[in-house]
Amino acid sequence: MDRFRSALALAAALAILTPAGAVLAVTEYTTDTRELPLRATPSTSGKIILNIPPASSVELVNPQAYAKVRYRKPDGEIQVGWVALRFLSQLQPGSPTAKKLEEENATLKAQMGEVGKEKTELSQREKELTDNLTKLNAAYEMLKEGSANYLKLKSENDSAKASLTNAQENIQTLVQENENLKVSQNIRWFVTGALVLLSGWFIGWATGKWRRKKKGTYYY
Repeated sequence: MDRFRSALALAAALAILTPAGAVLAVTEYTTDTRELPLRATPSTSGKIILNIPPASSVELVNPQAYAKVRYRKPDGEIQVGWVALRFLSQLQPGSPTAKKLEEENATLKAQMGEVGKEKTELSQREKELTDNLTKLNAAYEMLKEGSANYLKLKSENDSAKASLTNAQENIQTLVQENENLKVSQNIRWFVTGALVLLSGWFIGWATGKWRRKKKGTYYY
């Protein structure tokens, strides 16, 4: 589109400066990569008059999508016909400017290739990140479900621990009470034994005294 506008603007400027009755023409060049069909009508179905060799100059008469041009053949004969405007250039192929533009174009193509490669890599990376995010979301949902079970189990475990601690305290209390009972029982047995021994000693002492007293009475 910019190419067409540029050619149209140039043609309009020349039309203003060209005397009435003169034929407007701008020199342009065909590409140096292929022959360009010169057709009898402005259409791809138009009859091909001849094929213009690569890097040939033509006079652009009507700059449209299909441009009317005049082509001078090597024998000097001028042939008028129609060609696709996109295959024409204002720069002569092989000129320093054209060569520079070709180099810049090649550089841009290489950069576009790198950009395309980076885009592919970024797309792949995005896919990997999306897959990882999906996995993380699934793991998160499982964790949420597991956390509810965990809280329930933790509550039951805490309750069991509390019951166990209470039972251990009760057992410790019972053990202490049992030890106290054993000590009390031993003390009672000791006191009882001591009383028995003391009673036996007292009875023996009293009996002996009574016998001695009775024996002394016999002597009087």
